[in-house]
Amino acid sequence: MSLLRALRYFGVIALSVGWITIILAISVNPWFSLARNALSDLGAIGRENAWIFNSGLILAGIIAALYSIYLIASSRGKLEILASTIFLMSSIHLILIGAFPEGTYPHLFVSYWFFLSAGLAVLLFGAAMLVKRDLALGTSLVIISVIGFAGAALIPWPSIGAVEVFAIILLSIWAMLMLRRF
Repeated sequence: MSLLRALRYFGVIALSVGWITIILAISVNPWFSLARNALSDLGAIGRENAWIFNSGLILAGIIAALYSIYLIASSRGKLEILASTIFLMSSIHLILIGAFPEGTYPHLFVSYWFFLSAGLAVLLFGAAMLVKRDLALGTSLVIISVIGFAGAALIPWPSIGAVEVFAIILLSIWAMLMLRRF
């Protein structure tokens, strides 16, 4: 198997690393509540175990960036390349969330842009699949993106952490669906 072909699974691996990081960070921080906190509270400046969350996000972001390189190399059209490149930008923002944890100036910016650009990438992948006449996958990805953006805006979430988990669940579904196409 070529190195590039092995990167095909890095989207799922990146999300697995992300989930393991979140679960591990929560398990060593008994004060954390998904009903009150943002996930980034787990990596905030001054927290005893912040390194677990921040280094895990950096690792997940690096793996996601490698996956986006695979997506770019495997793309069969300009819209797929655009979606893949925006996903690369999202991956870089994930790395930056870990590098600039809560309590630093750019944290809020890189955190929001991670989620916004990931959602936009999913939407553009959906549009690209619709153009390629892969109606089932394209429709599924567009629906995932619309549910993500509408759900984040319209559901009265108890905390930022809850909406972040919602978005990560949708990204996990996206990564599994992408194995079908790429």
